[in-house]
Amino acid sequence: MALVAVGISGCGGGGETTEVAETRTEVTETHPAPPELLVSLDSLEGPQNIGLLMADQRGYFEDVGLDVSVANPLEQNRPVSYVAKGTDDFALAQQPQVAIAKEKGMPIVAVGSVIPHPTDAMIWLKRSKIDGIADLKGKTIAVPGIPYQERMLWNLLAEAGLSRGDVQVESVAYEVVSKLLDGSADAIFGVSWNLEGAELESLGLEPVITRVKDLGAPDYEQLVVIAPTEMVADNPEVVRDFMSAMARGTEAAVGHPEAAVKAIVKAPGPDLAQTRKAMEAQVRATLPLLSTSGYMDPDRAEGLVEWMDEEGLIESRPPASSLFTNDFH
Repeated sequence: MALVAVGISGCGGGGETTEVAETRTEVTETHPAPPELLVSLDSLEGPQNIGLLMADQRGYFEDVGLDVSVANPLEQNRPVSYVAKGTDDFALAQQPQVAIAKEKGMPIVAVGSVIPHPTDAMIWLKRSKIDGIADLKGKTIAVPGIPYQERMLWNLLAEAGLSRGDVQVESVAYEVVSKLLDGSADAIFGVSWNLEGAELESLGLEPVITRVKDLGAPDYEQLVVIAPTEMVADNPEVVRDFMSAMARGTEAAVGHPEAAVKAIVKAPGPDLAQTRKAMEAQVRATLPLLSTSGYMDPDRAEGLVEWMDEEGLIESRPPASSLFTNDFH
């Protein structure tokens, strides 16, 4: 590119010489424009996707020759559907979502782990006087709206002896915490103990947090990077470069928590209603959970698919090996 710049300045703006034109052609062919990639986050910008944010803001994607645009999902199920359609090149999604997508034959595959263990939880406030899951009878539970989480909720409630008629479930997208605080929801589910739970604790509201593993769910990858199977097969170098840049971003965040907080605040769509104190609490709780290797455990995937089949969360069991690939780690 320096040769091109010198050639242009030497022309005095009066048109290119043949030599300069040939130089530009040679450079363009040697260094093609970086691939333009569209990426959907799993939700609003936060500590759970900080590796991607740091890689984007610090130019780590550009360092490996990638042009990445990051978008917030307006709908909770956007990441999977957009990658399956080929609208997005990468996205962050929960592993149970991937299992459901594979059951339906969607052409996606997980290419790296972001958070390798479940953080989903049921949360209510101590002041609500709810002592256990059975006490949710006649109550309202707010959920973000990710389909598998609502299905999981009904199964977990059934194990506590509650039927669908016993509980009112409302899908409220990103307003789960506000619904809990204003009293329009008695409990929230499908949120994370390290995000919403940490936020509520930072506000001194004494949340009662029950993790899904304590409710009978298996171990699984809470958050993974997904990509179209066609791109993984045809352009593995793009996937490898993307994951290496994201891993670099994750390592930077883990090593510099204060920089992670600043990156979230700097992002174009953070929750501005959230206090700095709450954000810092979420970062402290989440950074130790992040995967810096991206490796996904095959036994965890097998256990998840088996459990979802047994619980009726899927109608047929896709091969666990079809959910992911560890070729890029």
